[in-house]
Amino acid sequence: MNRKRLMTLVAGLALTLGVTACGSDGETSSPESATELRIGLSFGPSTLDPAKDGGGAPNVMRSLTNESLFHMNADYTASPALVSDYKYVGEGNKVFEFTLKKGIRFTDGSPLDAAAVKTWLDYFGKQPGPYATTLAIASVETEGEYTVRLNLASPSPIVPLLLSQYGNRGALSSPKSVADSDSLAKGTYGVGPYVLDPTQSVTGDHYTLVPSKHYHDPSAVRFKKVTVRIISNPSSMLRAFQSGQIDFGNLDSSTAPAAEKAGVKVMHWRSGTVVVTLGDRNGTTTKPLGDVRVRQALNYAIDRKAIAKAMVGKYGRPTSQYQTEYTDPAQDDRYPYDPAKAKELLAQAGYPDGFSMNVVDPGSMIGNWGDPTMQAVAKDWDEIGVHVKVTQATTDFIPQALSKKFSAMQWTPDTSPTSIAYSLLYAPDASLNPFGAVAPEIDELFAQGQSESGDQGAETFRKLNSMVTEQALNVPVYEYDIPWGMSEHITGVEKGSWIVFGADLGWKG
Repeated sequence: MNRKRLMTLVAGLALTLGVTACGSDGETSSPESATELRIGLSFGPSTLDPAKDGGGAPNVMRSLTNESLFHMNADYTASPALVSDYKYVGEGNKVFEFTLKKGIRFTDGSPLDAAAVKTWLDYFGKQPGPYATTLAIASVETEGEYTVRLNLASPSPIVPLLLSQYGNRGALSSPKSVADSDSLAKGTYGVGPYVLDPTQSVTGDHYTLVPSKHYHDPSAVRFKKVTVRIISNPSSMLRAFQSGQIDFGNLDSSTAPAAEKAGVKVMHWRSGTVVVTLGDRNGTTTKPLGDVRVRQALNYAIDRKAIAKAMVGKYGRPTSQYQTEYTDPAQDDRYPYDPAKAKELLAQAGYPDGFSMNVVDPGSMIGNWGDPTMQAVAKDWDEIGVHVKVTQATTDFIPQALSKKFSAMQWTPDTSPTSIAYSLLYAPDASLNPFGAVAPEIDELFAQGQSESGDQGAETFRKLNSMVTEQALNVPVYEYDIPWGMSEHITGVEKGSWIVFGADLGWKG
């Protein structure tokens, strides 16, 4: 996740993009007869090093420069991309082996081979990135020039998914770049149809991508240039669409209706959860949070329906659970709005007069999903005597969230696979568990589900997710949709959970 916004464990949709040339009506269209594609994103990468960056909107750009070993599909399955063959070895999901396709090169010309993959995976696991803990690799072995074997420290049934664009581990960068991490943070060295042109780019403002001389399928490189502009202000993004300055970009709930009225095509779908994660759930610095009754009280206290209507309208819906691939729809209303019940639970836990705590959120950089939502939640909590000091963080959100100065963080994770959610939030050494809070029953279910497969594993993870909701480790507020806008020239976008540009990116004329 982007360190500005780890919260979009997001990213994209499985997008096949085509663009038609403008007609004879004189309206502005994409420039230079389809030689350039212009993209607008609400935020950019915090670093170009995939091992240290997050997901979300930047993955639209990263998918053009760093193809992954596997491709994540909209249903959270993964299909081979740079891999010709793969399998688990033995039982228990502890050894995974794959063979690379031959003749593929990184954008710096070096070959994609087993040694390069080992170098990248060894590097990735040692970085302080948010996805470093999603796959525990004990060792990486190479067999011949193109076969890689992963010996896992703990079982995982979703290794192909974790070697896809989800979480960036599959977004390989060349051995030469790994040897110079400063360069890796400022350039692109992946396997992809495009490469960053630093002479035409300004970090945090705009990025220019040009065709890679070493891409394995030159016929798929259909643009002479792709420009990516970072437009954080939603109104500015809307105006960029209206004036024909961009062809594709992400809107938000406040601007999407106006964009549709202006003739911009808008698509949206269930994307993630706006949630307050109770990091100090063992009560290290805020003792009341160590009591499940207090955490449940915080859930009963918020008027999800009113907040969702005000903040996202038709681009979201209230929910009582953190959304994963195995959530139970019946749990969506597990905590209906009931302030009296909330006060009763607080009294039972020994806090009839409430308590105070500190919460950090990502500010207004993500529109209503961020601080406006947190302020609405804080107002509801104040009604039951729980007084919250809210700190808005933008560029330093993740460092703040992990600083142990805050009992909770409000953020916007995407609909994550259960394995990812656990490794990010609930494991004792999880990336986003600054207090090292423990939940033994959840740990046990996770270990069981990781070694299972098929329906058996799915049922175990459903139990895990229900337990997370019952134990009130989070205070979910609403599911959100990401509205994506596109000019009239854009065609072929499929609804899904991920937006990823790749070799199919094209222009129909």
